[in-house]
Amino acid sequence: MAFTYEKFVAEVRDAVRSDPSGHAVAQLLRDTVADPGAVAAAIPPQDRDEVHLFEDENVSIWSCRFQPTHVIPPHEHKMPVWIAVFSGSERNIFYRRDARGLHEAGARTVAAGEVLAIGDDAIHAVTAEGSVPSHALHVYLGPLTRVKRDLFNPDSGAPVAFTDEHFERLTQRKPSAEA
Repeated sequence: MAFTYEKFVAEVRDAVRSDPSGHAVAQLLRDTVADPGAVAAAIPPQDRDEVHLFEDENVSIWSCRFQPTHVIPPHEHKMPVWIAVFSGSERNIFYRRDARGLHEAGARTVAAGEVLAIGDDAIHAVTAEGSVPSHALHVYLGPLTRVKRDLFNPDSGAPVAFTDEHFERLTQRKPSAEA
């Protein structure tokens, strides 16, 4: 059966109910993007980079596209998340926070067909690597839109409330993308 958002959401919900630890979600995502081209071909066009597919008390599911020209600001989720890339490559830049501020602590590029797990205490920024957008399915173990969380100013490291306004203001254009 071909990939559909409706089928995927139902499968994720079943996986979370059967295994709240997330191991079943991780395996489902690996199986889903094992043929990334088939998933990419089945995804309907979306006019926004982030499309909220489903949320309840146990899980939030998003379709996320990142542009190669921008870096979304460092942010936290306060819950585990699995990222399954099916098109392009998603670059996750990880940070650690201490009394002196926010410090880059490493990065991981996730290519089409790969899955990345991020812990509930992680802080990361995201961009597409290369010259084309990345596109992935993001599954969070909790109600992401109902959790109070922070964005971080990429220059100062100062936390600010995660709002659409702050997100837009703190999203950076990559220097190589400026004319």
